[in-house]
Amino acid sequence: MRFFADDDVFNQRHPHPRPVSDSARMVTDLLGLGRVELHTGKASPLVYRATTGTPTYTVTPRKHVGQWGPDPFEGIDFPWDAAWQAPKERQWTVVITPDGRSLECRRAEVHDGRPSCEWGAVSRTRGASVSDKGQATGSGFSRLAGMITRADWKAGRIDHALCFGTPDNSSQYVFPAVGSDGRGGGRWREGQFIWLDRAYDIDADTSLEPYERIVAKALQEYGAFDVKNSERFAFVSESGSEPPGTEEDYASLDHIKFAEYLRVGTITPAS
Repeated sequence: MRFFADDDVFNQRHPHPRPVSDSARMVTDLLGLGRVELHTGKASPLVYRATTGTPTYTVTPRKHVGQWGPDPFEGIDFPWDAAWQAPKERQWTVVITPDGRSLECRRAEVHDGRPSCEWGAVSRTRGASVSDKGQATGSGFSRLAGMITRADWKAGRIDHALCFGTPDNSSQYVFPAVGSDGRGGGRWREGQFIWLDRAYDIDADTSLEPYERIVAKALQEYGAFDVKNSERFAFVSESGSEPPGTEEDYASLDHIKFAEYLRVGTITPAS
C-alpha cells in the first residue's frame, strides 16, 4: 500500500538521479553512526484509521506558539476512538480520516476521554506528500511519507520510496523538501536522495533476511529521501507492524551491502 498521488515523488522511480560529488564520503559518514536499523516499534508512528462513526473532538496544540506557525488543527474535527492508545513516549500518532486526511499528532495525550496534541500537521493521503498545514518533519513531509506499512509487508514488496534521517543535516535543503530542521553546515541536506546501485544483485545475496531483501529492493527501485534530523541512520515501519523474519522493534539491516552500493544524489522537479 502506498499513500499520496501516483505522481508524488515518493511513488515514482527516479532512474537518473544526479549523484553528488562527495557521495562516497557522505555514505561513510552515514554508516559511521552505527548499525543501520529498521524501526517498527516505539520510534515509529502509530497509525489509526477512523470511520464515519468515530467520535470527533476539537484539538488545540498544547505548544501552539507564534514561531511554530498557525494552529494546523483549526476548524478540523479530530477523530479519536476510546479504544485507541496514546503513546507514552516521544512518538507521533497519525489518524487517517474517512475523507483521506492525515492528522499527525506529536505527543498525543488523552484526558477525560478527550485527545490533545503538543503540535502536529495535516496532510492529504491522496495528494502531495508535503503537509498542507503545520509541520511533522523538518523537511515538511508528512509522517506517512516513506513509512513502510503493514500492507507492504503482507504484499512482500514496497512500491514507494522510503524515508530516513541523519544528525548531520545542514540548515539548507534540496527538492523535494520545503524546509530543514538541521543546523549549521553539515554535508547532508533534507530532501537528499539515496539509492542502491543496480549493480547490486539482491536476489543472489544469500546473507539477507527476508525483511532486509524487501527493504533493499525498495531502495534499488524507488530509493529514499532524507526527511528529518535523527540520531542514527534508520528506516521507518508503521508501529506494531511485523516484517517477515523478525519481531524486533529495532531490527538490524546490516546484511544489506550499503558500504559497497549505496549512492547519494538529488532529483529534479518533473518538467
